[in-house]
Amino acid sequence: MNPYTPGPWKYKTTPGSDHEYCTVYVENGNGMAIARHVLPENAGLIVAATKLLAACEAMVHAAKTNDPAMGGVAATLAAAAITEATGR
Repeated sequence: MNPYTPGPWKYKTTPGSDHEYCTVYVENGNGMAIARHVLPENAGLIVAATKLLAACEAMVHAAKTNDPAMGGVAATLAAAAITEATGR
C-alpha cells in the first residue's frame, strides 16, 4: 500500500477575489483534491512530488547496486520531475 495518493497529479487555476489559487487533484481518479488554495508558484512542485519521489528512489537503487544504467534512468526521471516542478 502506498503511503500517499498515487499520481499523476494535475492542477487547475481558479481566479480568487484577491489572487489566483490552484487546486491539485488526481488526474486518473475521480478528481479528488490533494490540496486546495495553493499559490500558483507552488502548484508545479506539489504536482511533481510523485515523480520526484520516483527519481529519488531510482537514485538510491542505483547507488546501492552501483548500476550505471539505473543511474541514467534516475537522471532522466529527475530531469523530467524538475521540468514539471519548475515549468522549464
